[in-house]
Amino acid sequence: MSSSPSTPRPATRIALAAALVGAALALGPALTRASQSGPSGANVGFDFSWDDAKNPAGHSASFLEADGITANNCSGGPLTATTKTCNFVFDYQIAGAAQPSAAHAARFITFWTNPTSYVSGAPAANTGCNSPTNGAGDLGKAPLTLFDCFNSNAFGQVFRAASAGPLTQFRASMTCLAPAGTKYELYALLYEMSTDGSTIAGTAPLGATLVNLTSCPSATTWKGKAFTAKDFAMIPVNLGSPALQAGKFYGVYFTGPSVPGTAPAGAADAMQRAKSAATTTTTTTTTTPWSSFRNQKNTKTPASTTTTPRTPAAAATTTTTVPAALFPGNVPLESSVMTAIRLMTPGAETTYVVDSLTPATCVGAGRNIVLLRTGRCRAQIALRSNGRVQSTVSTTITDSTPTMSDVIVAVDEPTVVYFRNGTALSTDASRKRVAGIASAARRANAVLVTGHTGNAGGETSKMRSLSQKRAKAARSLLRDRGVTGVIAIQSYGATQVVSNSKKDAQQALNKRAEIFLIP
Repeated sequence: MSSSPSTPRPATRIALAAALVGAALALGPALTRASQSGPSGANVGFDFSWDDAKNPAGHSASFLEADGITANNCSGGPLTATTKTCNFVFDYQIAGAAQPSAAHAARFITFWTNPTSYVSGAPAANTGCNSPTNGAGDLGKAPLTLFDCFNSNAFGQVFRAASAGPLTQFRASMTCLAPAGTKYELYALLYEMSTDGSTIAGTAPLGATLVNLTSCPSATTWKGKAFTAKDFAMIPVNLGSPALQAGKFYGVYFTGPSVPGTAPAGAADAMQRAKSAATTTTTTTTTTPWSSFRNQKNTKTPASTTTTPRTPAAAATTTTTVPAALFPGNVPLESSVMTAIRLMTPGAETTYVVDSLTPATCVGAGRNIVLLRTGRCRAQIALRSNGRVQSTVSTTITDSTPTMSDVIVAVDEPTVVYFRNGTALSTDASRKRVAGIASAARRANAVLVTGHTGNAGGETSKMRSLSQKRAKAARSLLRDRGVTGVIAIQSYGATQVVSNSKKDAQQALNKRAEIFLIP
């Protein structure tokens, strides 16, 4: 690929290498899967942009050397505010404002041959990540995969913050090879980098998370597969909204028990906090220069190999308590109606509460904010102990098609419980309806119950009180059926009627409670 006229390109780019999982996986008979898999039989592909000219300035794909500190950046040298080079496909926000990002710019692989053998962990000959690509042009290919393409240590994206504020969103474009029942741990850690982006500054990450890949598009085999944009999803990396400073370089590095090589500095404790277990492995690493992935031919020169022990991430099967963490950055500027957004880690609802400032459009339920109607949603995350506000979030709710992820989930239409006129006594049919959803309610992340009345007499304080009694009655029906999780209630009085008709049959439809199950 030709270099930008204003950016000299070093002769040798950073090391892009095949990852190892151990000799047992690295050698042996051909697999039925597409490429070398991790210990559990799964793999991840990342979309990649080789188009330096179109990539954002001051950003670079990056790998860490065996010391877990030195950055081997795609730029081939120190980074500056104007550096233009290779990047993973990603986007991010600072204080809710979108920042420069890298879009897809590569040839999707249209011919992927299953590795038949491995040499020091690299797929032999023209297989796996080394498969030849079809099509003209001088851009490299995508996806690059965790277990066939990547460097021997942690890998990720370095970016330069153009403004100060919390990192409210970071997403990377991924696809998965996930045979049924397989899973593995992939962590993302955020570090402040040195002034030229060449090393990790400090000894601990600013944020860490276990990446949830359940919404990542998957395939059972990549052999002969023609990849398209539909095979990738922008997966959120929720790092807890750490504060960034303008003009500084930061790096998001992926690592974990399933990633070969040395983990980044301070990763062990950070991963323990993000999840309660880690593993220790020893691997053989392979080094291939970035430049060999440009202008690819059907023949590849074998890569040089070195052996490096992995720095122990933690004692095997260590268990710790995961602290409560808040993720206000999960809330985008625009959201979709009938979805819920995770605002904190599981169990953190015992410490914090989500209080809606606009209950007509959205309501808190456990660790979620539930978006019920179009309009403006504002909510606060506060300490239960003293009501002190920790964060305020806001979003505009529209009728747009939602993009699902591990932090944004769809909410189905509610189950409706009807009540007798002027009372909180439910009908026999409604009680049977509650019994029918009890099993699903017991499995739900949280339940939201809203109470309503008719409006024949207008909205009064009595109506609000009655609607609250109806919501509590519906909650009691769920408790009686063994639902022990979070059940939040919200009373609306006569403000959200189904019908404005004064006829008894139509008013009966207003005298209700609605049960929403948050998955």
